[in-house]
Amino acid sequence: MKLDPKVCEKYPDFVAGYALVSGITVEPTVEGLVERKRQVFSDLKARYGAVPVLDIPEVKSYRALFKTMGADPSSYRPAPEYLLRRALDDRFPTINNLVDSCLLATVEHWITAGVYDAEKIKGEARTTLAIETEPFELIDGRKLGPKLDEIVLRDDEKLLAAYTLGDAKATRVTQKTSNALIVLWNAPGIGRERVEAAVDSVATYARKYCGGHIERSEVL
Repeated sequence: MKLDPKVCEKYPDFVAGYALVSGITVEPTVEGLVERKRQVFSDLKARYGAVPVLDIPEVKSYRALFKTMGADPSSYRPAPEYLLRRALDDRFPTINNLVDSCLLATVEHWITAGVYDAEKIKGEARTTLAIETEPFELIDGRKLGPKLDEIVLRDDEKLLAAYTLGDAKATRVTQKTSNALIVLWNAPGIGRERVEAAVDSVATYARKYCGGHIERSEVL
C-alpha cells in the first residue's frame, strides 16, 4: 500500500500502516479469539467504565477529524468510539475471525483497522484524498460518496473505503477469502507508536487466529 504525500500535507500527523496476509482461513469464530476478547473487554471496562465517553481524549481526536472532513460524528460515529461503546455494553460485533481480529485491534489501540479481500483489489491500494464525491456501495448496502479532500482508500479502479463512511462492499471479506490487506489509520493526536502497536496486533491475530502468513507489514 502507498500513502499519498498530499494526505499528510492536508492532515499533519496522519499515519497509515498495513499488513498483507496470505493463507487465511475465515471462520465464524475461534475459541482463542473469544477468550482474547474477554480479556480486552475486561480491561476496557476497568479503564473507561466510569468515564464519560465524550471526555476520552482519543474520542475527541477522532471527532475533531470527522468535523474537519465535514462529517457529523454524532450521526455516524468514528469506528474506535463506536466499538468502545459496544464493548462497554457487551454488544461487540461478531462477524468472523479475521474481521473480529481487526475490530479488536481497533478498540485496543485506538487505530481504525479495515480489512479487504486482496484478490478483489485491482493494482496497488493507496491512501489518498478524495478529489470528487464518487459514490460507492458500503458493506451495509448504502451508496454514499466521500466529501472533497476526505481521506480514502482506493485501487486503480474503485474506492475501497472512506474515512468517515467505512468500507466498500466490493472488497469485503467472505469465507472464500484467503488473502487479505489490512489497512490502519490514526487520527492526528494519536501517535505513530499506536499505529505500530496496532500493526503488530493485527499481524499476530492473523497468524494466531486465522492461520495466516504475513507477507509484508509496514507503517508509512
